[in-house]
Amino acid sequence: MIPKEAKPNQTETKTKPQPLSFSSLPDEILENILVRLSKWNYPNLSLVSKRFLSLLSSTELYTTRSHIGTTEPCLYFCLGDLTSTPHPKWFTLWIKPADETLAEEDDEILEDYSLVSVPSSPHPQHVPYFSTVAVGSDIYLIGGAYKPSSRVRIFDCRSHTWRDGPNMLVAREEAYACYIDGKIYVMEDDRKDNNWMEVLDIKTQTWSPLLSHGATEFRDDWFLMNVYRGKIYVIAEKENFAYDPKEGTGPCYGHIDAWCAIEDVMFCFTNSGYCMWYDTKSREWREVKGSDMEVLRDKSEYSLAWGCVVEIVNHGGKLLVIWVPRSEEYKTKGIRRIWCGKIAFEKRLEGEIWGKMEWVNEVLTFTKPYKFLSCLVITI
Repeated sequence: MIPKEAKPNQTETKTKPQPLSFSSLPDEILENILVRLSKWNYPNLSLVSKRFLSLLSSTELYTTRSHIGTTEPCLYFCLGDLTSTPHPKWFTLWIKPADETLAEEDDEILEDYSLVSVPSSPHPQHVPYFSTVAVGSDIYLIGGAYKPSSRVRIFDCRSHTWRDGPNMLVAREEAYACYIDGKIYVMEDDRKDNNWMEVLDIKTQTWSPLLSHGATEFRDDWFLMNVYRGKIYVIAEKENFAYDPKEGTGPCYGHIDAWCAIEDVMFCFTNSGYCMWYDTKSREWREVKGSDMEVLRDKSEYSLAWGCVVEIVNHGGKLLVIWVPRSEEYKTKGIRRIWCGKIAFEKRLEGEIWGKMEWVNEVLTFTKPYKFLSCLVITI
């Protein structure tokens, strides 16, 4: 018997699977991941490749963020250079990269924020101080700043591009505007005829005349406007009013200057740096408690106390206060700084409200004279 020839041992060659890289994913899957990340990560991710930059710049990505509920508040800030630049400069608030915010001693990551210049095409229109309104991810510039205009320009904060909006029915100068329930209300304080108010329906993009409903009571002497509980609060020379576009005028909760509403509570700051909230039951302003709040009124030269409060805004349920220190408020030469602090609030059982400073730091340094033009929080 002839023995069978022994077959050599054959071992199967196994190919190790290659690890799947993030950038090799299809666009649909990659976008599905990106929309769930915080927008704070987008600047660094856009540097990975041109493909990432393209995806992060697409309006479809922001539309998806809105649909799945991952939008975030974002502060936009506008300054006018009083020396040479004809166009205003827009900034947005960003956290600095981690490698720039390491503490020297314990490597703790600090929340260090700054105002970063927004890359956008210049626009010839001046930024009207009181009639710049945030609606979702858009910023509306309404009317003229130095001469009457019916023009409306819209800044898309997703793509940082400008487009024309529907012209107003009447040309206006230094009008006041606010956003309530899908509509922008525009008022002009020095117009004596019945055309001093009109309203823009955001959905249909059409303007309509607005019946005054008794608003003529404050038409001639008011100088400040804000929104609270669906009403327009007007600060006038002799008397303050709360104006409901549907019902008319009503009583106002005391004298209010710069303030904002967070979770149906009004907040403001005193000249000495105290944060106050309005108790609608007792109809009085009360101090926000907490040792954290003392940092705003310490004796440092950059303290909020006796400085110039530029703006206070609702930033996703927390308060952002922006100010220029007292020592630099009227400087025309040298360095001028803009400071910002973020405060979270907590309601206590005793009926008190306590504040916690999440961060406070210098966010922008200027060497040229400038004029504050606008500060808005958009959703993106």
